[in-house]
Amino acid sequence: MQQQTHQPPATAHWSAVFSLFMGVTSLISAEFVPISLLTPIAKSLNITEGMAGQTVTAVGIFAVIASLFLSSVAKTTNRRTVLLIMSAMLIAANTLIAFAPNYILLLSGRCLLGLCVGSFWSLASAVTIQLVPEKEVSRALSIVYAGVSVATIISLPLASYLGNIIGWRSIFLLTALLGLAAFIWQFFSLPALPAHADSNFKQMLLLLKQPWVATGILATIFSYGGYHIFFTYLRPFLQHTLSLPANTLSILLLIFGIGNFAGTIIAGWIMHKHFKPSMIISHIILFILAVTLLFSHNNPATDSALIVAWGFMFGFLPVGWSTWIAITLANKAEMMGGLSVAAIQFAIGLAAAIGGIIYDHQGIAGIFLSSALIFIAALLLIKTSFALYTRATAKPFS
Repeated sequence: MQQQTHQPPATAHWSAVFSLFMGVTSLISAEFVPISLLTPIAKSLNITEGMAGQTVTAVGIFAVIASLFLSSVAKTTNRRTVLLIMSAMLIAANTLIAFAPNYILLLSGRCLLGLCVGSFWSLASAVTIQLVPEKEVSRALSIVYAGVSVATIISLPLASYLGNIIGWRSIFLLTALLGLAAFIWQFFSLPALPAHADSNFKQMLLLLKQPWVATGILATIFSYGGYHIFFTYLRPFLQHTLSLPANTLSILLLIFGIGNFAGTIIAGWIMHKHFKPSMIISHIILFILAVTLLFSHNNPATDSALIVAWGFMFGFLPVGWSTWIAITLANKAEMMGGLSVAAIQFAIGLAAAIGGIIYDHQGIAGIFLSSALIFIAALLLIKTSFALYTRATAKPFS
């Protein structure tokens, strides 16, 4: 079958882009809300906090599966239809979780949510590229991925605060309502989005035979791993190491999310014209921040500023890696999106697991040192991937 190519539109579908932003916000909020609600969930269902925490892991596992196999399962289905189905499943998953009478049904709802997260994420970059002219791609991607920043605000300080007032089940009902708003917006704004005829699991794996693609995916793992090995243990650091009171901690988490949002938006403006230097400099800054935190002597004021800077710089990672896909393989963005989502979810899970061992044995200093070393590895892999791409295609990055 002949490969289909999709030309970017002459005018941007900005309403559709913002509907994807809403979808990402509702998905990621639902994925990470349990982090701030582990104790009440565990108490309500008579399970341990560790068992409640596995509901986050379940989402990651099923997100990886969905991201790798969606293109094969829904090979010819219009992507508008797929996105709407995923948004509807999100509503169903959160409703099931909200009314779950036991752990099994709670876990079932989280697994269903994982399928939504992996499927929606793997299509996000490819769909965004089809919604705007080429010159607007980075800006559109920054809007879509700003949903991650807003979700951070919703799932950490806001969910924690509201959970104490209205209960954890009501929080999941609110995320279901957020998903309903996303579904309605997408229904009325998304145009028809034909599927790529050559999108399947075999073709996806064939992409990894290109050295610059394999190196880039490995760089993605290290890039997200360097961030999440600390982010996973951010709250224990603020609460136990810096001994911040509850109100101060919540405010700092809120500012962290706002900083992350600002970084994502600014990255969209910069990446289009200065992609290569932005990717390299952002990872250097993240390395410097990790080293600075390592030697900061746990000063609350200094460390709080560094934490906000950390959140700001993370905004460059999702925009940067999705822009990398748009620049290098726009006509295979769906398959690359699947690989990228699998890599990111793998990185998050691995960082949390390895970070837990390091935190237990070396404390927060071990976390900061590991993060710095991982960012150095990510930086070397990024430069290698860029060089291999230029050598293979004779196209330098800007």
